[in-house]
Amino acid sequence: MVSINDDKSLKLALITEDLQGDQSKDGFVAVCEQARAAMSAHDIGSDFRRAYLSCMSDPKVLVSQIQADMMDNYMIAAFACMELGVPKHFPLIAWAALNKMDFEGLRGEIACMRALMWGGFDVNGQTPEGGISALHAMCNLKWGRGAHPRAVHHLIENGANVNIQSATGDTPMTTLCGNATWNEDIDRTFYLLFDAGADLEIEAADGASAWLLLQSQQKENPHPLREQLISDLSE
Repeated sequence: MVSINDDKSLKLALITEDLQGDQSKDGFVAVCEQARAAMSAHDIGSDFRRAYLSCMSDPKVLVSQIQADMMDNYMIAAFACMELGVPKHFPLIAWAALNKMDFEGLRGEIACMRALMWGGFDVNGQTPEGGISALHAMCNLKWGRGAHPRAVHHLIENGANVNIQSATGDTPMTTLCGNATWNEDIDRTFYLLFDAGADLEIEAADGASAWLLLQSQQKENPHPLREQLISDLSE
């Protein structure tokens, strides 16, 4: 655990990407506030600032560089973007979330995304390619558990739209229910979305809805948790 009262420890935490991503919302706010002060006091992040400033005359290059850094979950880069006034509508949170599709389970993996939310970036920002939001990404992890309920909780807690649609009309729930496999993490994520008002009947461009996908996947790939879920919803 990182002591938020120790500047040297906090500097190391920023460099090693460990900012206690599992803290409560209030606790994480305190960490972020001190992290920003520590960056200024210790001149942390100057490399990122110089790199971004050098791209200011070419917006496409700037966006590409920021996207790459967010997908690497560079915590220092996230704070550098805040300091330089990168527009809040840029989909930094979605980019940070997309990293989890390839690097699931890294320590501090949620911290970068939460720091960006604390910094005021759009929690519902969508990628230019595909209109993917952070919620979509966290409901479609390529490796391991398939969904990340803790990340979904933090996103919803910060105002994520559970019915946001991608370029193909898929909602996060549609994405989740399209998973062939099912497990406890996916099941927990389903209830988080459902309790937050996710609509199971919204149709994507291909006519598929979360409810239809849930049933069809259960027929093809039976799982007791999904079977119980469908039974509960059918009552």
